[in-house]
Amino acid sequence: MDERELMTKDDIHAFGVEIVYKQLEKDGWTIRSADVEADLATEPQIVAEKDGELAYFVIRTDIHPGRGRFEEGQESFNELVKHAKAHGASCYFASVGIANSEGETDEEMSTPVKGVAYHVQFDGLIRMELPEAQN
Repeated sequence: MDERELMTKDDIHAFGVEIVYKQLEKDGWTIRSADVEADLATEPQIVAEKDGELAYFVIRTDIHPGRGRFEEGQESFNELVKHAKAHGASCYFASVGIANSEGETDEEMSTPVKGVAYHVQFDGLIRMELPEAQN
């Protein structure tokens, strides 16, 4: 696996957004917008609609053995949820983990090589909500 171009942090994030985008489409969501360059602390990466529900999707992706985590802090979490609510939308979090499928060891599976196949861990969406006192 040496000598090949590695994915950047931005590439890994964009890959995760693509994975969630395709899953949302498969699940019947109509994608209104998708932006892999959206500010992680203040903007959703995907806005979609299904059955009259408008939803904002916040996506984080990490390479094996990790999973995408929301690490921007409570203030950012609150702002994202309030932003969605102000626009009549629900807010969801999607955690994605990817592993290089050519890898046989943990080290090889955690090497984000461009252009290879990946094993994907995505267990669905988590609704982001504020406690009643903060609504």
